[in-house]
Amino acid sequence: MNLIMVLIALGVEVRLGNFDRYRNLAWFEHYATWLEARLGGHGFWNGAGGLLLTLFIPLVLLGVLVYLASEAHFILGFLLSLLVLIYSFGPALNSLVNRYTDALSGNDDNACREILDQILYGDADAGETDHDRVISSIMLRAHEYLFAVVFWFLLLGAVGALMYCLVVNLARRYEKIDGAYAGAVRDLHNILMWPSARLLALGFALGGSLVSALESWRTVSGNTLDISREVIAVSGFGALHHDPANEEHTGADKEVFIARLRETLALINRTLIVWLIVLGLMTIAGWIS
Repeated sequence: MNLIMVLIALGVEVRLGNFDRYRNLAWFEHYATWLEARLGGHGFWNGAGGLLLTLFIPLVLLGVLVYLASEAHFILGFLLSLLVLIYSFGPALNSLVNRYTDALSGNDDNACREILDQILYGDADAGETDHDRVISSIMLRAHEYLFAVVFWFLLLGAVGALMYCLVVNLARRYEKIDGAYAGAVRDLHNILMWPSARLLALGFALGGSLVSALESWRTVSGNTLDISREVIAVSGFGALHHDPANEEHTGADKEVFIARLRETLALINRTLIVWLIVLGLMTIAGWIS
């Protein structure tokens, strides 16, 4: 049933337009600020305890609502879970990248900067905004906005989708902040990323160059919970047969960059199809058995 909801949610996203204006997490930010103001002075707050409490209340409320809706009528539970899934998706990446390529083609620097603020992953002030950073950011955003949300929805339903969405919001909020609470946010984000990042890397391999993607993946080393972003980026570049280390970028290769942006978007879309095919086969196998 969760797979059917994923298919419907993706279809709604594609056919009925952009829902970004409805994906307002201001309520969660106000709630987290309010909770921190009242409990920040207590010892348990500074660490995993405070983080779990922050997430516990909205997620338990959602779980109760989904349960009550399902008990009232199957369709009500179905529709509520579907709405939560659509809400938990991030901004429509296809639309963002297409708008960015149009702005590049039209030499609209202001529009390019505005869109890059939504695309770039990590500290926006960290280093030069070169072509490879933009492409790797698109891959990482695809994971944050779509693939990881789908993964946790399939695993834990509406609660899983919203959980990942809220953790991403907290990770962005505490990105430049030190402390036990911020460290707990980063640790939880890394833990939640681990399985979906590997599945996305495998999807890139199946949707692009299998050998090159897997070889690139094998070059990544380090603490397994800290390298998920690098796994996604290098496997994506490998799937595209692109080696960032061996290329220099100048303003003269704008058309090449635009073509690579479109190739990246096509790879992400193919990977999504691979995921859905595999999930469909697994669902059919479960029905048969």
